[in-house]
Amino acid sequence: MSLLQNDSAPSGHVPADASGQDVRVGTRVQTLQTEALEHAVLSAVANLPAMAIFALIVRGSISAFALCLWIGAAVVVLSALVATVRDALPGVTPFASRSPSERLAIQAAFAVLIGALWGAAALLFAPSFSESEMMFFTVVVLGCNAACISGIGPYLPAFFGYGAASSLPLICALYFRPEPLAREMILLVLLYLAVVGSNARAYNRQMISGFRLRAENEMLADNLARANVATAEARRSKWNTLAHLSHELRTPMNAIMGFSQMMRDQIFGPVAMRYRDYSRHIHDSGHHMLDLIDTILDVSRAEAGQLTIEDSEIAPVELIEECLQMVGASVAAKTLVLERHFAPSLPALVADRKKLRQVLLNLLSNAINYTREGGRIAVKLARRDGGLEIAISDTGVGIAPEDLERCQEPFVRIANPLIATAEGAGLGLPLARRLTEAHGGHFHLASVLGRGTIAAITLPAERCVEAEAPRRQA
Repeated sequence: MSLLQNDSAPSGHVPADASGQDVRVGTRVQTLQTEALEHAVLSAVANLPAMAIFALIVRGSISAFALCLWIGAAVVVLSALVATVRDALPGVTPFASRSPSERLAIQAAFAVLIGALWGAAALLFAPSFSESEMMFFTVVVLGCNAACISGIGPYLPAFFGYGAASSLPLICALYFRPEPLAREMILLVLLYLAVVGSNARAYNRQMISGFRLRAENEMLADNLARANVATAEARRSKWNTLAHLSHELRTPMNAIMGFSQMMRDQIFGPVAMRYRDYSRHIHDSGHHMLDLIDTILDVSRAEAGQLTIEDSEIAPVELIEECLQMVGASVAAKTLVLERHFAPSLPALVADRKKLRQVLLNLLSNAINYTREGGRIAVKLARRDGGLEIAISDTGVGIAPEDLERCQEPFVRIANPLIATAEGAGLGLPLARRLTEAHGGHFHLASVLGRGTIAAITLPAERCVEAEAPRRQA
């Protein structure tokens, strides 16, 4: 729809080949136009005081009955306009329920009627006006035309309808005046109307451009909201499918591990050494695969919003020491220096022990995998903002700043030749982050490429259980 739709075609006209989006934008522009005109009803009512002041000034030249009849007609028209816009007319289709094009047409019709009241005054009263009264009347009519720009300028048919209905009779009245000055006034009136019309046209273009931009922004926002909903639904569906698939894979993997263990342990009789080695490799690989399936299942549940937290009271130092013991062999194999920094008088935690242990093991495994032999890993446990923070830092290869957010997404592995041999499917950090957030905590990752990484989880104060102070004996 053209921004100048009011200049050459009715506002309701939409090209036959317009796309559905253009049609919706055009309809919204019309709605904004009619809303702008509805807000300008008071400016239309302002014609009534102008008529009353004019009638007071010319009361000596025009009969009181004619003036009262003229003002009464104005009251009726303006009251009907207000009642229509405010849906106060009984038995009439509510104004708000009409289409935007119908509402614009009704408002344009009222604008023409109000302008026609001034035009009727020019034709009926002008012959009785003195020269000064005629000049005053001309100024009032032209002033009302200029004042209407801000009120009905957003819809040019209404503005030009008002202007034509009020100004053309005025020009006719001036033409038939006997004074020579009247003909010169016609030229001034035409020039003034041309300037006012040009200003109204420019104002209309500006308003329509603003309306169209607003309509397009609203449509973009609506499309974005719909796309976000669809994306979230697709994401949930993807992770639900992956969770279901992972769950289905557990049964055959358990069977593979069970039968390979039976062969390795020679439950039903002796097996050749080569086959015992094969069965051991099958069992170890199956165990690794089952761990990966369990991790994928946990990540899938987390991404689908299906995580459940089973709270219990935990001693954080004991949990960390348990995790350090579980990774002790890996630390020793790479001759890493392991440091502990535990603050004194730490509170207990109310959390899911299994999931919190998984978070710590994931972070410790990453620190071990990405730290060269002889490096250092430090575990810090301290209070923060009333809660508890567990930070694991290393002197490993680090992560580039542009990769810090990306590496926290599932199945993302950062391309780094220094860690090309490191194992993992890119699920450790994402799962640690999701499990921390499921506890109401905050996950923070900071790193300097080539110098190391700090991964910290902060659990909120409401998950801390402060020890009761010992009671003093009397």
